[in-house]
Amino acid sequence: MLAKRIFILTGAGVSAESGLSTFRDKGGIWARYSIEEVASIQGYERDPVKVLNFYNMRKSTHGGVEPNAAHIALGQLQSHWAERGGSVTICTQNVDNLHERGGARVIHMHGEIAKARCHDCNALAPYDGDLSLELGCGACGRTGGMRPHVVWFGETPLFMDEIYEALAAADLFVSIGTSGNV
Repeated sequence: MLAKRIFILTGAGVSAESGLSTFRDKGGIWARYSIEEVASIQGYERDPVKVLNFYNMRKSTHGGVEPNAAHIALGQLQSHWAERGGSVTICTQNVDNLHERGGARVIHMHGEIAKARCHDCNALAPYDGDLSLELGCGACGRTGGMRPHVVWFGETPLFMDEIYEALAAADLFVSIGTSGNV
C-alpha cells in the first residue's frame, strides 16, 4: 500500500454525470443566478422568499438522480482501504447525498440540502417538502427562521477542524470534480 491515509475532495463535477448541474461550467448555476442574491446571508435578509425558492428548486432537482460510477467507486475504495488498515476520508463540497447512497462516509463541508437549519439556534432538521417562512423550528419554536443547511458565500465551511486534521495526516490528496474556485 503506497498511501495509507488518503484524503479525497470532491466537487460538483463528480455529481454532474448523475444529472446535477455544476456551478462554474458554461451554463452552470452561477451563470444563471446571482451569487449575492441567492447564496449569501445578505441575499437571505433582503429577500428570504427568493432564496428559499432557489433552494427548493435545487432540492427538487435532486429527487430523481442516482449515484454514478464515481460515487460507487469512491465508496468501494473507502471500504477496501479500511479492510487493509488504511483510511480514505471523503470530503465533499456537494450538498447532495449521492456519496452516501454510493456507500461512502462523507464530510459535507458545505452542508446538506436535505436538511434545514434554524437561523436563530442552529438546530438541524431533515425536511422532505419545501422550505417556507411559515416553517417553524422544532427546537426553539421560532417561525420563519428555517433556512437550507448549506454554507453561503461569506460563511465558514463546516467541520474545518476535522478536515484540517485529516489533511495533516494524509499521505495522498486527491481532488475530483472541483474547479478549486470559490
